[in-house]
Amino acid sequence: MKLKTFIIITFLILWNAIYSQDTININFFISQPFCTNNNNTPGGLEIDIINDYLLWLKVNKKQNIAVKYNPFTDFNEFYSKTKSSNKNTIGLGSVSITQERQKEVDFTVGYIKNVAFCITNGNAADIKTKAQGEIVKTLNIMSAITISNTSLEKHCIELKKTFLPELKIKYLATSTDILNELAKNVLSFGYVDAVDFWFYLKANPSKFLKMQRVLNQSKDVLGFVLPKGSIHKTQFNEFFTAYKTGKNYRNLLEKYLGSYMTQNLAVN
Repeated sequence: MKLKTFIIITFLILWNAIYSQDTININFFISQPFCTNNNNTPGGLEIDIINDYLLWLKVNKKQNIAVKYNPFTDFNEFYSKTKSSNKNTIGLGSVSITQERQKEVDFTVGYIKNVAFCITNGNAADIKTKAQGEIVKTLNIMSAITISNTSLEKHCIELKKTFLPELKIKYLATSTDILNELAKNVLSFGYVDAVDFWFYLKANPSKFLKMQRVLNQSKDVLGFVLPKGSIHKTQFNEFFTAYKTGKNYRNLLEKYLGSYMTQNLAVN
């Protein structure tokens, strides 16, 4: 083979290897410990699980993959962008799988259970039962604080419909914002995810907050968001069926959440 011909063939092979890659867009909402972006380096529980999935695609599906990570600091922007993106996009945002969202997007199978805690200032009265009179007595003088278009908002709206028709609802951007407000305002309450609350208390041990246990919600699981028609729904579910029984899954949960939270939130 002539040298010129060899060079041309080699160039074409390399060109094909580079440009035939499937680019998977990973949109992620920054929220510790699920997704972080320290020094423009993505990390966190959800990032690590997805990286294991991408490795599985390469090894088991022989897919030549390039990955582009796209960070977001606003949940609604993250969700909207993921919903309208091309089918080779995966959204990581500690997102609860709900019937309403399933009309707009696809989800992977749930990768972790989710518990939403009802939180008040530590000086607020205890709600000991779900009796209407007791809930109204404590919460009727309060305003709710939540994040729009989330399951947390849904829990507040359910309380409004069932017990508190005059309830005023205020919206903030993050669970940290909610907890900061509750720590200084005895006339507010809100729902936050269990993991967010746990991390907040670790970082802010002096904050005086109270969990109203009888109003906690434990119906949700968290999944990854996919544009409608994404092939990753089938592929991730195949991957996760084996993954959730292996060491990597439990090790990652314990790394980011600790053994107690892992025992309560791991899916079977």
